[in-house]
Amino acid sequence: LIPFPDWQRPPPLQPSAAQIEHSRRKTEPASPLLRRCGRPRSMEMRRYHRVLRSVAAPALLLLLLLTLVLPFIQTQMQSAREKAADELPLDGGIVDTPGAENDLRIVDLARFAVSEHKNRTNALLEFEKVVKLKQQVVAGMMYYITIQVNEGGAKKMYEAKVWEQPWMDFKKLMEFRPAEGASASA
Repeated sequence: LIPFPDWQRPPPLQPSAAQIEHSRRKTEPASPLLRRCGRPRSMEMRRYHRVLRSVAAPALLLLLLLTLVLPFIQTQMQSAREKAADELPLDGGIVDTPGAENDLRIVDLARFAVSEHKNRTNALLEFEKVVKLKQQVVAGMMYYITIQVNEGGAKKMYEAKVWEQPWMDFKKLMEFRPAEGASASA
């Protein structure tokens, strides 16, 4: 058979009223109860329900997975934030600086503190070593230096508070006092 060219194709047949009624009865359920049970009314509705079912199952699975996993992730992130907050010093807080006792700049600051104290009080102090260092960021840096000194043949511990602004070539002894509860060991 040779197909008709478009201009020779016969017009489509129109369905009769009986055929239309028959097709309507096939797609519509017999009672309203069946319609509520989820049977689709037409081919378009069937396609819609098929697409809905194919999308709904993965979406529900994803939602279930998120409800199970999200609290766990939030707990892990919160504990990581708390751990990081515990490890990092507060901005502007006083921070222990172990291992910096032999830093030449810190030793120079300690010598400066002893010399300033000697000039103010005429005490007979001789610098021996830096025992402990804490520092704080201020407008510059505030150093809390625990210093061992020789005072008339006896080793004593003092705490010095020195404020330094290196960009202005500025340093000032803020406080120099005997260390509380610290005894010098030879």
